[in-house]
Amino acid sequence: MTKRTRPTRPVLAAVAGVLLLAGCGTSGAGTEYGAEERSITVDKGEEFTLKVPANPALGQNWYLAEPKPDADVLEYRGKREETEGGGDLIGAGDGTQFFDFTALKPGRATIRLLHCPMAQCHSGTESAKPYPKASITPGGPSESPFPTATGTPTDRAAFFVYTVTVN
Repeated sequence: MTKRTRPTRPVLAAVAGVLLLAGCGTSGAGTEYGAEERSITVDKGEEFTLKVPANPALGQNWYLAEPKPDADVLEYRGKREETEGGGDLIGAGDGTQFFDFTALKPGRATIRLLHCPMAQCHSGTESAKPYPKASITPGGPSESPFPTATGTPTDRAAFFVYTVTVN
């Protein structure tokens, strides 16, 4: 006959902690695409994230701008951010903002993110609404005070336009 021992409370607490941490995370699940990847192809049902560099403590933010992506093709699940390093100094360290989406059905949708360094604009909604005919074609003319970016983020406000094809 074998004698069975019961785990001690510290062992149970450690196992519970590991299981809890395994279910946590800041990831939006799915593939991440950076600011330089403007043409994206995903499958129906796939979750993906637009990952962009930001430092909100220094007034650098990104906003999902008008017009919003086609809600029949993409579901916008929200925005989140991470900050690394910097210690106690305000604005020190690197940051990242994430825009999470789910592909709902085959089709094509346009996502417009407004990059706002050094508090040059308040939000994508405030900045984009007065300019509904602003260009969504990279390099095309724009009626907005902010151009459409063709490269990586700079120290000037600009729209970053992503074309998402859902298979």
